[in-house]
Amino acid sequence: MKKIWIAAALALALAGCSSAEEPEQNSNTAEDGNASAGNNAIEHGIGDEEVGFTLDDEGNAQAAEVPEAEKAALLAAYQEYIEAFNAEDLERYMAVIAENPEGFDREEDKKALADAFATYDSTYETSDETVVKYEEERAEVYARIDVTMKDPNSDKSSSQSGRQVVVFAKEQGDWKVSALHFIGNQ
Repeated sequence: MKKIWIAAALALALAGCSSAEEPEQNSNTAEDGNASAGNNAIEHGIGDEEVGFTLDDEGNAQAAEVPEAEKAALLAAYQEYIEAFNAEDLERYMAVIAENPEGFDREEDKKALADAFATYDSTYETSDETVVKYEEERAEVYARIDVTMKDPNSDKSSSQSGRQVVVFAKEQGDWKVSALHFIGNQ
């Protein structure tokens, strides 16, 4: 089971655990998820103060103001990222990744993902996809996500639910994944 979670972390990309300190009180932000969950954010090298989201009173992510065409393009890029992962199509997946991601090493990520795809059947199921931050060249998409990893050679499988923020950078007019953060539920 431990190997499956290690692979899940690799599948979400190479990551380091967040070292953010617990906030003194609930400010209803992504950082609060780190404080209460036993699973700290899996992040790709960006400080928590730069990436995050705010939840409303019902627990829904608050959307940023985004031009409709950009919102559609961002959500399409996010959908392609998820579909390429679920298809375990490494070349298609890498086509959605930024050439110079700010949060991870592209080649190391490619190797780790190739190993994960070869070892496990993995799926992402997402909901509540929301653009939570937007600038002309950088944006963040929040989603609730269920990750399932199955060993194809046995009946062993593992699942984890959480929240994900994917940071996109605009490259040659297209939105590309530049970093991501995963906050696991307990």
